[in-house]
Amino acid sequence: MEIVLIKSFTDKAWRSPQTYALIESSLRKKWQVKVIHPRNTAILIKKLRKLKEKDKDLFIFNIAEYVDEDNKVGFIPRILDEMELPHLGSDLQASRAGLDKAVAKELFLENDVPTPPFFVVKDDAQHVEKTAQKIGYPLIVKPLHEGGHIGIDESSIVDNGTELEGAVNRVLHEYGQPALVEDYIVPSDMREFSVGIIEGKTNMFTPIEIDYAAMDTDTEILSYEMAQNDLEEIKPITDPEVKKMVNQLAQGAFDAVGARDYSRVDIRMNKTGYFVLEINTMPGLGPHSFLPQAAEEIYGLDYEELIQFLAGHALQHSLN
Repeated sequence: MEIVLIKSFTDKAWRSPQTYALIESSLRKKWQVKVIHPRNTAILIKKLRKLKEKDKDLFIFNIAEYVDEDNKVGFIPRILDEMELPHLGSDLQASRAGLDKAVAKELFLENDVPTPPFFVVKDDAQHVEKTAQKIGYPLIVKPLHEGGHIGIDESSIVDNGTELEGAVNRVLHEYGQPALVEDYIVPSDMREFSVGIIEGKTNMFTPIEIDYAAMDTDTEILSYEMAQNDLEEIKPITDPEVKKMVNQLAQGAFDAVGARDYSRVDIRMNKTGYFVLEINTMPGLGPHSFLPQAAEEIYGLDYEELIQFLAGHALQHSLN
């Protein structure tokens, strides 16, 4: 069995040349590895076809959504599924849900997974006030199709119609996509968690709490700037009941979208309850990303062992 590692670099720390070098090194300790770094979709498909013709026992290790991330071109899960190539991570349908926050939230609701009330603005921010008032302020505005906290900063939190219109228009014009507007779980008694799920014979959960008190921020949100510069601080969850609840919710979200192999689920709670914010079916696998850090702290899996575990499990279920 040969593993094909697809490299698709971006300016994200978890998709950097350094991260890919660590992944490649980890995989080579156990398997033969072929590396491809396609410049466009046509080249990726051509190279995969050649490899498939030469060796039908291929497994694809991929951590990127797109060949061209900047222009959202070449959706890699679609390409791999259409070519019937076994690969790490969720299939096309679940990957799509992971990249469309509204689709994921609808699936959460259908499966009794609590999520904050929300609505989507596709092309006009002038007539959203009536809908917003049904939920109530404050609200938070996010790009519908982005992960990694892209498009999130202090201005994403809005307290009135003027701020809402400005935040929505920013998403519509700067990101060229609809805006998700949802109830903002206020910080007064709020706690936020990130739960990684690593599938195995028994699923491993990596629940951690976001330690805002240890971070240099006046607003308790995880912004893109923080993610980009690895400024997030985390701490273990010491309350067993809280840990049990966030793990159950993470599994519920994972199952609701039909995810596979690994994911990360973001959750907030306050005195009114727990709420799943979103699921990332392709979370960062950089050495400083939440999931790898928590896997080492909770299970003692160092980075190399984690990459090998993910590949080994995904390989095994692809053969069944």
